[in-house]
Amino acid sequence: MPRLLRSLLPALFIVLSPAVLADPPFPDRLTGDWNGLRTKLSEQGVTLDLDSTQYYQGLLSGTGDKSFAYGGRADALLDFDFGKLGLWEGGALHTHTEYRYGGLNPYLGGVLMATNTGLILPTDAHREVVVTSLYVAQRFGDDVNLLVGKIDTEDLDATDPFFGGNGQDRFLNVAFAASPTGLAPPVIMGAVLTIQSGALEWTFMVFDPDDRTRDYAPAGFVHDGVNFSLSATRSAEVAGHTGSLTVTGTYSTKQDVELDDLLLPPELRTGRRERSWYGSVQLAYFLHEDPVEPQQRWGFFLLIGASDGDPNPYQGTLFAGVGGNALFGSRPDDRFGLGYFYVKFSDALQSTLTPFVSLTDERGAEAFYDCAAMGWLRVAADLQYVKPALGDARNAFIAGLRVGISF
Repeated sequence: MPRLLRSLLPALFIVLSPAVLADPPFPDRLTGDWNGLRTKLSEQGVTLDLDSTQYYQGLLSGTGDKSFAYGGRADALLDFDFGKLGLWEGGALHTHTEYRYGGLNPYLGGVLMATNTGLILPTDAHREVVVTSLYVAQRFGDDVNLLVGKIDTEDLDATDPFFGGNGQDRFLNVAFAASPTGLAPPVIMGAVLTIQSGALEWTFMVFDPDDRTRDYAPAGFVHDGVNFSLSATRSAEVAGHTGSLTVTGTYSTKQDVELDDLLLPPELRTGRRERSWYGSVQLAYFLHEDPVEPQQRWGFFLLIGASDGDPNPYQGTLFAGVGGNALFGSRPDDRFGLGYFYVKFSDALQSTLTPFVSLTDERGAEAFYDCAAMGWLRVAADLQYVKPALGDARNAFIAGLRVGISF
């Protein structure tokens, strides 16, 4: 905790300074407008956002060490607008650079669904600077957008009011912050095409099935197969409130070891699966919407997923809850969420592991409230209660504090 407090001292000094609060030149960034440089760069097509997210989290009850620990991450998003740079209209280059640090265990209580998503993604990149997004975006009119390159899949969910967030805002548990499908790695290399056609929004994805976190060139692209994904979203007004329905299907040609052979040495494995699939249905319905500020809204959300269960370890998933922002009219920028998740691990995986470890399904609940203390400072409290899939692990009760600073 002392390290977290020390990191907040500059922010607390500014919060208590009436001179700074009087008329901040750039209220959503701690460092302001850099004496006008930030605005000039934006006008010329260059934007830079720097964010720091820090966590203090621990196990109140359950299996494992009950002490609290500290961890954090730093994110830099550098974008170039080709139109403003004098190249061509509608084009842009997006980059996302990440760095994680600290000794906080992101799997508290012996769970399989990470209790802190912000400290597990990108995969195997702890204490390393990694560029997780490096892609070109091209807009064709108002209805078509194409992304090509290396893409952090969590960046695609950045605007979702409930799911996504990568543990930096909204939920911490991976069930909600990066809902697993078994077929979409944390960082993909490929293309994403979005088309708005009347009331329907179509999204087509073609990408390498392997995680490309540390790759910066397409060497070995689709060497192990290729993944295809198609989703359709229909939005409509129902009983005076906005609702949406999204149906997604993903198909992979990647060859994977059958889960029945998972614990065998390679020379004794008898089968490989050449195909895998995953499908989901996602429902959103807003119970409150501000007529003046449409983004100040909250509602009910549901995501149900299913797969072949072999080689995909996630045979079935259910994520549901209420959340959004502006729960209280006097706090329009605050966020909140209350969610329940259920993950059914593959029957084949469970039977394979039975002689060695008891593996069941994992379920749990999470609640958080994220307070917008300043335009650039957010403080969130988080509670999780999880029934771990490992049979000998006791139910885990986890508490945490998150502080996000935008520079």
